[in-house]
Amino acid sequence: MPQKPRGDTEQSGKRHSIGKRKLSDQGEQSQSRSQTVSELLSERYTPEPQTQSHKRSRLSSSPHLPSPTHPHKMYPISGSAPRNGAPVGRGVSGSTGSLRSPAMNANARPNNFSPYTGARKLVVKNLRSGPRLDQESYFDKVWSQFDAALTAIFEGRKPESSLEELYKGGENVCRQDRSALLAKNLRGRCKDFVNGSLRQNLVSRAKGSTDVDTLRAVVEAWSSWSTKLVTVRWIFYYLDQSFLLHSKEHPGIRELGLIQFREYIFADGNLKPKILKGAYDLIDADRQGDTNAASNSNLLREIMDLFHNLDVYTSDYEPLFLAESKKFTEAWAQQQAAGTLETYVENTHSLIEREVERCRMFAFNRTTKMKLSELLDDALISQQTDLLTSEDDVVRLLRANNQTALRQLYSLLNRRDLGLELKSALQNYIVQEGERIVFDQENETDMVVHLLQFKQTADNIVANCFESSEGLRITLREAFAAFMNRGKKSESTGGTDNPKSGEMIAKYVDRLLKGGYKLPPGRKPEEVSLISDDAELDRQLDQVLDLFRFVHGKTVFEAFYKNDLARRLLMKRSASSDAEKSMLARLKNGLWPSFFWKQMALANKLSECGSNFTHNLESMFNDIDTAAEEMTAFKNSPSEMKKRRPFEFDVSVLSAASWPSYPDVPVRVPSDILRAINRFEEFYQSKHKGRTLTWKHQLAHCQLNANFASDKKNLVVSSFQAIVLLLFNDIADGESLAYTQIKEATKLSDPELIRTLQSLACAKYRILIKTPKGKEVNKMDTFKYNAGFTDKQKRIKINQIQLKETKEETKITHERVAADRHFETQAAIVRIMKSRKTISHSALISEVITATKRLGALQPADIKTNIEKLIEKDYMDRTENNQYNYVA
Repeated sequence: MPQKPRGDTEQSGKRHSIGKRKLSDQGEQSQSRSQTVSELLSERYTPEPQTQSHKRSRLSSSPHLPSPTHPHKMYPISGSAPRNGAPVGRGVSGSTGSLRSPAMNANARPNNFSPYTGARKLVVKNLRSGPRLDQESYFDKVWSQFDAALTAIFEGRKPESSLEELYKGGENVCRQDRSALLAKNLRGRCKDFVNGSLRQNLVSRAKGSTDVDTLRAVVEAWSSWSTKLVTVRWIFYYLDQSFLLHSKEHPGIRELGLIQFREYIFADGNLKPKILKGAYDLIDADRQGDTNAASNSNLLREIMDLFHNLDVYTSDYEPLFLAESKKFTEAWAQQQAAGTLETYVENTHSLIEREVERCRMFAFNRTTKMKLSELLDDALISQQTDLLTSEDDVVRLLRANNQTALRQLYSLLNRRDLGLELKSALQNYIVQEGERIVFDQENETDMVVHLLQFKQTADNIVANCFESSEGLRITLREAFAAFMNRGKKSESTGGTDNPKSGEMIAKYVDRLLKGGYKLPPGRKPEEVSLISDDAELDRQLDQVLDLFRFVHGKTVFEAFYKNDLARRLLMKRSASSDAEKSMLARLKNGLWPSFFWKQMALANKLSECGSNFTHNLESMFNDIDTAAEEMTAFKNSPSEMKKRRPFEFDVSVLSAASWPSYPDVPVRVPSDILRAINRFEEFYQSKHKGRTLTWKHQLAHCQLNANFASDKKNLVVSSFQAIVLLLFNDIADGESLAYTQIKEATKLSDPELIRTLQSLACAKYRILIKTPKGKEVNKMDTFKYNAGFTDKQKRIKINQIQLKETKEETKITHERVAADRHFETQAAIVRIMKSRKTISHSALISEVITATKRLGALQPADIKTNIEKLIEKDYMDRTENNQYNYVA
């Protein structure tokens, strides 16, 4: 049977109530929440006539549960069960309905999930009817509270009503479907305040104030308005979340505040220009180095946030900022361009860094950063390209090795892909400095050392300052090749225009292979000691060969290297046989360590020294080995074994085809040595009939045991030095020999004798005493043995001046190289004419230059001279139209 509801039964048909058992573990619901849900139900369900009360829905409940003691307490209608396990279902539908639990089946067996048995009932009761609330009067009452509260908030006072009461009022109004009206009234009140007192106050303050002061007032007003909006949003939070959040016509409360501030404050004709100008004035003050940087920075950061919030940054502020920045940058560039290049690039770098940092600190848009960067590049770089690429200024920086300025200069130019504009200045600098080193006759002996230092400096500049730009690396190599292959006629080159670099590189390699390498620039002795001498020697050989790759014509190098190698082998002056063989392998197998060098060699038809050159060098090594075997056989021969030799005697037999040609220097050999020479000739002729031996005594060396008053010394001297010293064994102690006497006894020419006597009497170790004293040897001088000579060393090596090339020998070598070059040029001309039969003058010159690349850079005038010689020899003739015909 339906349970009779309590209350006024005559009006029970107008409302329905849902009875629910009281849960033992749940507290009572608040009265306010019950009323709210009751009103919600009163709006959702339509009252039914009294006559249909017998059709009302019924909820059955378990008889074991107590009936609700508070029928006015309302609970949510849902499909979930209460926490004590009794399920509750939705049973209200239209005028009638029912709610039945799955456990209401009387035949259901009890289990752990339905511990109760029997029928359970939930009863729907009528609500007590009362007078219906007038929504219009309620809205007016609530809005009056809102209006008073908004007035207090806008005036900076505390509202009289509590925030909770105001929130509840807004919630109730929204539940009565009056959200749109409430939002409209709220928007009007906010508009009145923003467009009224707030705007008028700012306009009055802006009169007579600076742009920055006006900007500061606007920022303060925005901060105050934002604070008020927070309180307003607390009150109307239900409206904001339930209605405004999903409305397309009405903005949210915070968005409403932004829109109104933008429309009535920022867009005001009296305020907007001063706001934008004030914001840029802060940036301009920072650019000028204003002392109030901290306060201005905070204000600028706040105004940037405001611009972003108001969504006016891109439309209003960015164009003004970029236009003013362009004016400032162009004026700044014109002012700085009056100074030096290094000052300009340094200040420009600082300016760009400050501008980029300002964009980051104050949250400028990414588009602003890009446009500002483009503006800076155009004003500071593109419009000042002539200043940045001024050849004289750049060369001055390169010559001063100002790597900081060069690095900044390249980075600026590279922002516009103009880094290769430095090619001309770099090439001129390298050529000028290189020619100064190559043609410096006073420091000629240290040419290669200075070139290596210069090469290291240039490499460091390209690597550290120019970011290892491949284009500038190519420029560096081309510039080195240009000045190292440039010839200049001088006495040291025998009057020829042979490049001096090939000769000096060969002599430097000779010094290295003799063990005379020096510490490279920038290295300390303790660093070198960490590696072996052989490793250091190989490293320095690689450096000088890297320099040697720039030399196009290898003929000069080949000639001098061959002479120096011969002396090292004959005098046993090589520091390491492995180093000699390693150098030989480099010359034979290739000097190009990288693909670039190989491509450059092919493009310019550069050649290695080649197997033809190294073939002769290999023959020289073989001759030394064969000579050692030959000498062992001589010493072990029966005739030599029977004799007691007073001294060690060693001979090297060389093939004339593989070794350099040496002039015959007349000299009178001591009788003991002469007898040994004759015995060796007899032995050699017995084994090799028909061969002729030519003795080159100027290449010989020996060791003498010298007796001095203090000690005995072992002197390492040349053959000429030994012949002169042995003369003093035939005279009494203390006696002297005149220059003429020595010349008569030795039969040496004056140049050879003078150099020999200088090495013995005027050098570091003075074995002879010259009278009168002096560094020069004259024909009237006399010499005597220095018995009182002292030195800490037991073994002393006298400076062998005759082992070094004299000016005459160097001149002869250059003349021979020049002659060979002329012969090879003529041979190339003949080969070209034989294949072409007829050719024009310009075409012939071009093909000859290409065919003779390995000889070095040939001048057209030299080629023309050889053409004239061939015409005189009837190898070719000239026609009237400046063409040549081959004559068979």
